[in-house]
Amino acid sequence: MSSKLGVNGTKRALAPPSPSPSNASNASHGTPSKRQKRADAANRIRDHATPTPAAAAAASQSTNFGEEMMTQLTYAVEFLKAKGEPKTLADILNHLTMQHHPEEAQSKFVKYLRRHHQINYLPHTEAIPKSVPAWRYGKYEFRAKIPGVVDKTSLLQYLQNKQDASKLDVKDLKDGWPDCDQAIRELESIHKIQVVRTKKDGHAKYIWRDQQELFNKVDPEFQVQWHRVKLPAADDMNKKLISVGIKPASEDPQLKVKETKSGKQKRKPNRTTKKVTNTHMQHLLKDYSHLKRG
Repeated sequence: MSSKLGVNGTKRALAPPSPSPSNASNASHGTPSKRQKRADAANRIRDHATPTPAAAAAASQSTNFGEEMMTQLTYAVEFLKAKGEPKTLADILNHLTMQHHPEEAQSKFVKYLRRHHQINYLPHTEAIPKSVPAWRYGKYEFRAKIPGVVDKTSLLQYLQNKQDASKLDVKDLKDGWPDCDQAIRELESIHKIQVVRTKKDGHAKYIWRDQQELFNKVDPEFQVQWHRVKLPAADDMNKKLISVGIKPASEDPQLKVKETKSGKQKRKPNRTTKKVTNTHMQHLLKDYSHLKRG
């Protein structure tokens, strides 16, 4: 115990130092303090929020595998579209350099292939050896927007089987028949199909079926006589038709509607008297001038 000199030179004993506060002193009757509760809650959140290295690696690998699978599917569709014929799974895997991938990864890729909306799966019809998984057999082909139309004959047959007179988009036709431009020109020249082309480039845009039997040759002499007939000017023709009571086909009915609308008089608004609600004050507004003495 240390000592200290007093005022008169006598020694005076000092009190022992107080012990440092501990966790036990912070808690009363074994109950944790607010600071301890906050620290414990933060530790629990941190433990749950931070995954273990193994779990983080597994999640990253799963995400990368899914992204790679979608990319490989896109390449597979382009490969089948370019080939234009059914291909085996081995052909597709070799093209994508996936032949050395684990069997589990290849099996998952096959499931994606068979569910893709642009791929047709052709099952294997012969006996399959038991030593080889069944999912490795079968062929795959590109499924076009207009399937089966790959030449002039199939195009005419497709147009013949249409139930309505809707147009055929050339862009959809090229999805399964990329080099169809020459065939379209040939069919158009013999009046087998009608074609609408773009104004800028003259490319075929829409197609309809045409009737070749409606196109007949006209004698050249009759064509010359036909073109010799002179027609009056458009304004003179309209006036002549109107004078005999015939409505010209070139008359715009919208203009007539606008004229009738502009000439119509505006109706005056109907001003109805509103209901009086301050009846208790009517005696104040009454005219009593006739009662005034002269």
